[in-house]
Amino acid sequence: MIWYRRKLSNTSDLNLYIAYESIRKSHMNRSFKSLLIIMAALMLSGCGDTADDGFTQAQLDAFIEEDYEDTSGTASSDISAVEGDTAAGADTAGSEILSEADDPGNTANSENAPERVEYIGGLTYEEYEALSLEEQDALRDAERKKVTPPYEDSILPEYRELYDYNNAVIGYIYIDGTVIDAPVLQTLADYEYYLHRDIDGRESEPGCIILDADSEIGIGTRADGYLEGYEPTTIQLVHGHNMRNGTMFGSLLKYADESYADRHSVIQYDSIYEHRTYEVICAFYSQIYPEDSDDFKYYTYNQLDTEEEYEYWRENIDNMALYIRDVESGWGDEYIVLSTCAYQVEDGRFAVVGVRTQ
Repeated sequence: MIWYRRKLSNTSDLNLYIAYESIRKSHMNRSFKSLLIIMAALMLSGCGDTADDGFTQAQLDAFIEEDYEDTSGTASSDISAVEGDTAAGADTAGSEILSEADDPGNTANSENAPERVEYIGGLTYEEYEALSLEEQDALRDAERKKVTPPYEDSILPEYRELYDYNNAVIGYIYIDGTVIDAPVLQTLADYEYYLHRDIDGRESEPGCIILDADSEIGIGTRADGYLEGYEPTTIQLVHGHNMRNGTMFGSLLKYADESYADRHSVIQYDSIYEHRTYEVICAFYSQIYPEDSDDFKYYTYNQLDTEEEYEYWRENIDNMALYIRDVESGWGDEYIVLSTCAYQVEDGRFAVVGVRTQ
């Protein structure tokens, strides 16, 4: 089998080889297993390089014959042992007969196994991504609650009472000269909960200012280092109702006027652990688009992991902008997007973008 491994040229080939080996070493019915072995070997004969040293039919026949011998030897003996126990009335539930090489607890074998890299809650990133959005949010919420208590002593004094009153408070937003002056709440398991309730949990039309479920405000401070896995996301996407009386984000649409933005350019958006300041870059109108449309959906962006992702996001933001203020910003910076309803079109939205300066 060393020869096969040498010829495997990509991940698909390797996965096919692993599947072949799993069939060969399994304890399934010998006839069925032999058929699968032939199929896997034929498929493997097309894997790897296309150089002149590829499989000949004679090599393939010899290889299959070799594995017939393998399956009629140790593996078939294992099958016979299990079948014999069953015939004798022995309890075989959950039992397996493993060779030393197959034993998952065997040190020599485990050294060659790929390292399991945990992402959150004991899951790998791939396992986490396979969950539904609701399951991801519930898991993140549960995990964050586990790690938050040791940091409670680091909560800023001015937010201590608010946090004690309602642990869903994760920050505070204030813009001088406007009515925007309110705590920011986040509940991952039901992220819209406080969009329709006040801080006491009572039904309320204005609701609260909430942080998007996929935004992470961060635990800890920039100066002292954030808790690993809970650094702020690239974008803080903050939602609030556009109230006719001007409360919540009812005054946000005034940022359609660049002169208003110049006079109210500083957004104070704190976490409960640190003070943060953002400078307004631009504002734009948009709308909620069908999920299968190719339109740019600003409200789906929270984390930008690559410079290419950032450039795509920024290009689309700039194209929609009513104006772009002369504010230094770029890849690697942190951003805030304040989002509210607008009525220029059906499911219209209005947003203000700022970059973190402190």
